[in-house]
Amino acid sequence: MKELKQQIIPVHRMDIQSSLGIEFNYMEMTDEYIEIMMKSNKSVVHRDDYYMFLFLETASAIFTVDFEKMQLQGESVFYVRPGQVHFASSVRETKGWFLTIEVMLVDKNYKNMFEGQFSTQRSISLDAPIMARISETARLLHSTIQAKPTAFSNSIILSLANVFIGIIAEQYTRQQENLQHNKSRSALIAHQFKRLLSDNFKTIKSPSQYAQMLNYSLSHLNESVKHITGFPVSYWIHQQVVLEAKRLLYYTDMDVKEIAFSLGYEDHTYFSRLFSKVEGVSSGTFRRKFHE
Repeated sequence: MKELKQQIIPVHRMDIQSSLGIEFNYMEMTDEYIEIMMKSNKSVVHRDDYYMFLFLETASAIFTVDFEKMQLQGESVFYVRPGQVHFASSVRETKGWFLTIEVMLVDKNYKNMFEGQFSTQRSISLDAPIMARISETARLLHSTIQAKPTAFSNSIILSLANVFIGIIAEQYTRQQENLQHNKSRSALIAHQFKRLLSDNFKTIKSPSQYAQMLNYSLSHLNESVKHITGFPVSYWIHQQVVLEAKRLLYYTDMDVKEIAFSLGYEDHTYFSRLFSKVEGVSSGTFRRKFHE
């Protein structure tokens, strides 16, 4: 059995890494690189309090994000949201641009798109025209960062960073455009709910409270979310809570009482029943299963 050694999941903070709130680098990653990073404690399982955007010119890698293995191949883009638990499982000759950026610096429209995802994100392969456009943007952003600072440097860097992010957001938006036209209003409402849920699931568990916060009736919110995802609002509240519980069970040595309290439940027995109902196994069984 693997030994659990930490009380919390490590969080990498942008304010420690960059006073500007942005870091942008070209990286060549191999398994040897990952081994070096792990020795320096920079590639172990962790969360970030910022966004990470990847534009990969070549890739053969596996990233694990919230218990799902993501295959990154070829010319592609990928992102990791703040709070998602992730690490590089395997990397072979992966090269590309890595942008990390403070949440508040990301354009609101782009952020809404990334936070509105119900399922865990997948990488998206790029065609030649998009490759050319994002490559040009990446090189312009990098050269601007490397240039001698001026009074306008920070503003230009931020603008170019959001152009880079916008191209990635555009690819994920296009991926979603297979929704039928008559679903568009429901999709908007569902994504509004998902963004609100990701920020409030520890303190708000009532579907009616989310409906009130969004100025919809509960029946209308439920109907819209179910129309898009196949499941009602309560299902997604429970899924968000249990995902966070699974993160803490797997990656920390917090006991069930501590986890329940951290997720806003004063009654840990109720939380344990909820976990078993949603996951199909008890919290203790889940922890033992993944640490055998």
